[in-house]
Amino acid sequence: MNIARTMNGRHGRALLGLILALALSACVTVNIYFPAAAAQKLADKVVEQVYQAEARKPAAAPGISTAPAVSAPARSAMGPLSMLSSPWHLAGYVLNLGFSSVSGQASAAANLDASSPEVVAAKDRLEDFVPQIRPYLQSGAVGFTAAGLVAVRDLNAVPLAQRAQVSALVATNNSLLQNLYQAIANANGHPEWEAQIQATFAQAWINKAPPGRWFQNSAGQWQQK
Repeated sequence: MNIARTMNGRHGRALLGLILALALSACVTVNIYFPAAAAQKLADKVVEQVYQAEARKPAAAPGISTAPAVSAPARSAMGPLSMLSSPWHLAGYVLNLGFSSVSGQASAAANLDASSPEVVAAKDRLEDFVPQIRPYLQSGAVGFTAAGLVAVRDLNAVPLAQRAQVSALVATNNSLLQNLYQAIANANGHPEWEAQIQATFAQAWINKAPPGRWFQNSAGQWQQK
């Protein structure tokens, strides 16, 4: 029996189809677990930078523009398929693509990236804003929640004329925080990680907060650091 003819015939096409199916399956079914240790390291670094910015910047006039972050354009995963001269070359290419994709995603999961323009812009907007809400964090009128956001803790600590302003500052601060969490998830190719990133940052805001700040514990009770 001529092996070459067999491989190029019906059985060869069936085998080729099986190879392609397995390769594509490897590309789409790989599970990348949330890198908790890398996320905590990143959160600690970013939170420390924001607190440092809060401490060194003078109080700014109320109001900030919170334009939506622009997502980076999606990259194509396809290579120069036109250069492949035969179905067997195509099968080899797809297999290599699948295994490279798995290896690349696993490597990325080991260390989160915060250097994308989207993340840098989100962090810069937060750093520019925090001096406005700093007096209310210091007085205890506002504190960090267990969900990684801020909330009004004691409105009685705020003069009546400023209470509406404080509520607006809290809303803006939370919008900037959520933009930051989503930007980090997007930059690392996993938008679905936003909630886990937010939960990781929640603990970092508390751990690195200056003494005297207020925060909520896991039961929702306010405590002072």
